[in-house]
Amino acid sequence: MKEIAPGSFYDLCHDEFFVGNHCDHGYRQFHRLFWTFKPCCDVFNFCKPLIQVDGTHLYGKYRGTLLIATTQDGNNNVLPLAFTMVEGETLLAWSWFLSHLLLHVTNKEGICLISDRHRSIKSAILPNTYHKYCTRHIASNFNTQLKDVKLKQKLVKLGYIPCKHIFYRNLQKFCESSPDVERWIGGISKDKWSMTYDADGRRYGHMTTNLSECVNKNLKDCKNLPITALVRSTYTRCVEYFSNYGSRALADVSSGKVFVSKLVEALQKNQEEAPSHQVCRYDIQSSKFEVEETFDPITQTGGIKWVVNLKE
Repeated sequence: MKEIAPGSFYDLCHDEFFVGNHCDHGYRQFHRLFWTFKPCCDVFNFCKPLIQVDGTHLYGKYRGTLLIATTQDGNNNVLPLAFTMVEGETLLAWSWFLSHLLLHVTNKEGICLISDRHRSIKSAILPNTYHKYCTRHIASNFNTQLKDVKLKQKLVKLGYIPCKHIFYRNLQKFCESSPDVERWIGGISKDKWSMTYDADGRRYGHMTTNLSECVNKNLKDCKNLPITALVRSTYTRCVEYFSNYGSRALADVSSGKVFVSKLVEALQKNQEEAPSHQVCRYDIQSSKFEVEETFDPITQTGGIKWVVNLKE
């Protein structure tokens, strides 16, 4: 792996092998393995500072847990960053994985880490990162505790509301269901699960760990393989990613395209939804803009100007 992709990193930990009370130095017992591929680390330098982490249990002869770190590239493609084979989702295992992630995958500060509410992850979070919860996992935890599917669905919708006064209005209705509901949701900091309280936009609109679960699903047929075969599978899948999306990107560049297709689609959609509004700079230093609505002679509406302050 390191010969074909120079700069890739792995860390293989093992224990001593005992037969009865005797340590057999001719053998070693597998403990943990972390691995990441250099091209994935290089690409992450050009991605938003967002990582989703999740774990999945292995089955078959070789048991354990596979931890996966995933992000999204500039064209909204799922990009796996690193993998870890551990004994289970323990505090030590998560701490080991996350420390390797920040040491060998990225040196970025201010990364938003999205995960479920597993206690071990909460305890293992490292400094200079922003830990957020998967809204869908929050809703599942809620349903496990309070057994109400309809309220679970309302909680998911609540997490996606961006407007503060609408959020509070719906949250109040949600809490009026029962004192237990109010107590449960009040025990979780709003900035962990709601878009409304993602003031700095750390989430970039990502409210779940769906990216990691996509990789989990992609590796479903590998979860009963020996460890070496599992590592090889992650390698071949990453090669396929770079081969497919790399050739498309080169074709776009050679045809003169400047932006990726997802960005162009978003810009076009925004223009279509606001054809009657013109925006010009008003005071770029203080994030103020002037917005003018085009006058419509038929309806006799428009022709109004506003000053929009993005900071407020």
